[in-house]
Amino acid sequence: MNLTLFISGRYLGRRSGRGFASVVTTVSFLGIVLGVVALLVVVSVMNGFDRELKSRILGAVPHVVVHAAEGDNLQIDLSDPAIRAITPFQEANVLVASARGSQLIAVYGLQPGLEADASRLPEAMDKRVFTALTPGGNNLILGESVARRLGLRPGDDVNVLLPVPSASGRTLRPKLARATFVGSFSLGSELDYQLGLMHLEDLTPLIDQPHGFRITLDDIYDAPKLSMLLRQAGYRVEDWTGRYGDFFATVQMEKIMMFIVLTFVIAVASFSIVAGLSMLVDAKRREIAVLRTMGMPEPEVLKLFFLQGCVITLVGVGVGLLVGVPLSFYVPEVMGVVESFLGFSIVEGTYFDRIPTDPRLADIVVITFVTTSIGALATLQPARRAARLSPVQVLRYE
Repeated sequence: MNLTLFISGRYLGRRSGRGFASVVTTVSFLGIVLGVVALLVVVSVMNGFDRELKSRILGAVPHVVVHAAEGDNLQIDLSDPAIRAITPFQEANVLVASARGSQLIAVYGLQPGLEADASRLPEAMDKRVFTALTPGGNNLILGESVARRLGLRPGDDVNVLLPVPSASGRTLRPKLARATFVGSFSLGSELDYQLGLMHLEDLTPLIDQPHGFRITLDDIYDAPKLSMLLRQAGYRVEDWTGRYGDFFATVQMEKIMMFIVLTFVIAVASFSIVAGLSMLVDAKRREIAVLRTMGMPEPEVLKLFFLQGCVITLVGVGVGLLVGVPLSFYVPEVMGVVESFLGFSIVEGTYFDRIPTDPRLADIVVITFVTTSIGALATLQPARRAARLSPVQVLRYE
């Protein structure tokens, strides 16, 4: 067996009996375990919220919209990036009014038969409600929250007020139309307060503008690239980043900040490793001097104490992963038990009925690398201090 590994193992095995140094080492170990568990759980929950918001919002809104495109096809090569669907589309901002109140919303003009591949809107309502969007009926589907606020029931008539620009485009005049409320959808997001649906052939005559196209992408982050290509081809284009980019950038920034804050917990625990190893170095000064006198070089002494700090770090990270990874998968169930004891739901008053979670391998790898690196770097200072001890000075005075 390697001598350095043997001595390092002996020192680790005897630390449990070294009083305060043992307490410091135990605290360091527990700090690393708790830090890794907290990082895994918090990052997974942030991923879960990010995934759900993208699904509920970006799964319904257009990824890319080409406004007022002439003809039935876009005259451009759209083989890259990967496109899931291209469907005729129209959008208008209208005021919907009933006897109980009014609400400013955006209305999408769709062709129901093409919607299954274009968005998750058909999944957010009863199939019979969606198929009620027939051309010529001026039928309207509203978000559940809007319909409830306006006190609407299927079959009720509503007034739809649209702003129509003049020929010069300098003034607006109101245009009043009647629509029949046929049902509601629920996406579990802010769109339930802001969105309505009509058949494309009913909405286009109301706003008196040619329809455009909606492009649904396999990867939503390809939207800016596709928008640039379409603008270069002369089209008037808008993508989801213009409306929701700042919102999702904020969510991502919160995830990064939480990662940094919780990394400080691991850094503090690693500093405790420094304290524990420094105490061990002070306690083993004579043994270090003897080893140096017997011919052990400085790098081997450094390795001896460096290995001890790394073992504490690796074991702490390993235990943290064993606890944190399963916990990050079962956060909703665990929180359900906690909420049953507390008597209230943590997500009460939000769009969510349970805490979402989304553990990702890339995050687990990054957390493992960062925490192991912090612990390893923390052990260098006391290990270098041990290696630089002068055996002559130590043996002379001790």
